[in-house]
Order: sequence, then C-alpha cells, then structure tokens
Amino acid sequence: MTISPRRFRVIESLCATGKDTDAKKEDRLVVTDDFAAVIDGATSSGPIGDRPGGIVAAEAVEQAVRELASDATVRDFVDAATAAIIRAIGDWPDETMMRPSAVAAVWSRARGEVWRVGDCHVRIDGREYHGGKEIDRIGYEFRCAVIRARLRLGLTSLDAELRVPTMEQPFRPLVLAQHAFLNLDSDDPLAYGGLAGTFVPDRFVEVFEATDAREIVLASDGFLSPAATLADGLAEIARVRENDPLMVERVMGSRPFMPGRDYFDDTTYVRIAIG
Repeated sequence: MTISPRRFRVIESLCATGKDTDAKKEDRLVVTDDFAAVIDGATSSGPIGDRPGGIVAAEAVEQAVRELASDATVRDFVDAATAAIIRAIGDWPDETMMRPSAVAAVWSRARGEVWRVGDCHVRIDGREYHGGKEIDRIGYEFRCAVIRARLRLGLTSLDAELRVPTMEQPFRPLVLAQHAFLNLDSDDPLAYGGLAGTFVPDRFVEVFEATDAREIVLASDGFLSPAATLADGLAEIARVRENDPLMVERVMGSRPFMPGRDYFDDTTYVRIAIG
C-alpha cells in the first residue's frame, strides 16, 4: 500500500573507501525524489573483463533504483535489480566462481518502508537493525583466531598483517566457495541472500515498517553499526582503528585498516529526515 508521500531531506551522508583509490570503490549512494539507497558490491565477486564484479553489480543495482516507479514494491525492486545484473554480466560461464553481486538497503518514500537484501545496516528512529550473516560470522571468527594465534607464536607481526589484502585473509577458501549458499531457498543456517542475477527468495528480503518514521539511517558494513549520526559512526570506526587495527580483538572484522587509511572497507552512510 502506498501512503501520501512526505517531504524529506538528507541531513548528512558519506560514500568513502578504504582502498587506495575511489576508482576501486564498490559502494554506491543513491538519492532520488522517491528513494534513498545504500548499495554495497561484493569484493569477492568474479570480474567482468577487467572490471571488478562488485562494481559492475553495484552499478546495475543503482540503475535499477533510479529507474523504479515511485510506487514500486519491494519485489519490484529486487526483481529489477536482479534483471539489471543479468543484463550487466550476460551469461555467467562458471558457477564455481562467485557471480558479481551486491547487497542493498532502500527507503521507499511512497511505501513508507525500508527494504533490505543482505547485510547493510538500518536505523529507523531509535530502532537499530544491524546487518550480518552467519557464514560471515564463521569466516571472521576463523580469521581472528588464526591471526591471533600466529601473533602469539611469533609467526607474523602487526605490520605484516596490516598489509594483507582482503582476498588473502585466512578465510579465503570459504569466501571463494560460500556462494554455494547464495540465494539458496533453504533454512540451512549458512544460506544467505544477495543481488546476483539469480532469483532472491522471499526469506532473504526484509521489509521494515517506516510509515511514521521521522529519521532513517542506511549504512554499508564499512560502518560497525547504524549509528544515530555520521559523527558517531566515524568515531566508532576511529576507536577500532586506534585500538584494534587488525580488527581481531574488539571486533571480528573481515580485514585490517591498511596503513594510512581512515577506513577498513568502503564506508557509506546516509541519514534522512522525513516530514
């Protein structure tokens, strides 16, 4: 059901990267007259030619959001994003390789809803909906255990570990195979949803009621939480960077803060006021 659209404005936003150049950024921030969206392309995606698959997928989902009818439903969005990725990648030749994929959180002005596929963070007024999935938790816990053990045994050093890229982290074997569970319509705890050019079962499509919301935050997982303000979210990141740059003690992270970088990942945030 659609509602009478209310005025909204962007209070603050950020779309930054922890990589060495913005050209490698896989996040996208989209604000139109009818939608606000945070999109996070997957680093583990297979490439399309010489382009990272995560960027290709994120761009396809962005296009889908921009072309949505104002009264689109969540299923309209998910299916449009899926079709856009199919058009962008063509026939995928090797299903043992991770398809280009992305996750997203989208606010619909006309529906008064926030839609989520994947692990973006959402905040609706004071209610927080943290992103995450079980298969990542397993991989991150394993990464942290391996790095902490190697440090204790003197087999590595803080400086060396700070320079290890994401796809060379200890969880690499799992990351390269975990898409076996992507959009698997099963109650298997390892199953998870994503926008990847394959059908997304309803079990992985979340809808949060926001008809009367006054303020909404959408954030990618480069933030540790859907913080109430951008300053709060950046301060949370800064505390971890200062005290746990490997992200193995205070938090279980996917990668370290590379030397000289403010962020450990692509880092996107938007806070909107409604009414």
